[in-house]
Amino acid sequence: MDGSPMFPREYALPAGVFVVTLLAWEFLVPFFGIQSYILPTPSAIVAAFVDSRTIIFEQLQITMIEFLIGFSLTVLTGYLIALAMSYWRMVEVTFYPYVVIVRSIPVVTLLPLFIIWFGFGFNSIVIISYVISLFPMVVNSLSGFKSTDQETIDMLRSFSANKRQLYWNVYRYSSLPSVFAALKICIILAFTGAIVGEFLVGNQGIGYLILSYNSTLETAKMFAAILTVSVTELLIFGAVSRLETTIVTWQ
Repeated sequence: MDGSPMFPREYALPAGVFVVTLLAWEFLVPFFGIQSYILPTPSAIVAAFVDSRTIIFEQLQITMIEFLIGFSLTVLTGYLIALAMSYWRMVEVTFYPYVVIVRSIPVVTLLPLFIIWFGFGFNSIVIISYVISLFPMVVNSLSGFKSTDQETIDMLRSFSANKRQLYWNVYRYSSLPSVFAALKICIILAFTGAIVGEFLVGNQGIGYLILSYNSTLETAKMFAAILTVSVTELLIFGAVSRLETTIVTWQ
């Protein structure tokens, strides 16, 4: 199938649309007399990126640290919470409503509390990233655990398999597709949470840099920073998708 004519077309069509859009953008902006501080041309954005790439990558590193900590906390605690809920019905009945409640509260309304508890800057940003991305990790992982074939579980229990053996031989594998789906969602949410946190309480990071460019009407540099964030997210997302195809071979 990979060698069929349809396979490269799946890449060629989006690439063609992308190129046409860039060309139209490049020529129509000056044609209509749109000011650069409103909408810069792609060439101006590239030039701005080259000019400010050092500070963009420096601030991106800060955001990446915030994202990785928030994302790691989400994956670890979300997975373990879902696993505990799948094993013990009482845990699910007791704590699942609180997971839903936390997700239903707009994070912005919790910001004053985060500032009191964790202060401005790094710690609050990590917590925002964590809170925003926790819910899908718990829900998707729990769904994966619950999709395990019950007949297989009953058979292993008939051979006196304990909870650890059930997890290691059955639950771990059956939940992987749902877990990877959760990971891909959480990448976007955790990164978004880090950027939003920098907008609200940050004094450094790529989100704070974007606001700085906005305040000085350096729109081309702002576009360059935004595109850098987008490309970074896509690369991380692609890496996780690639890992999924490597591990979940039975899909």
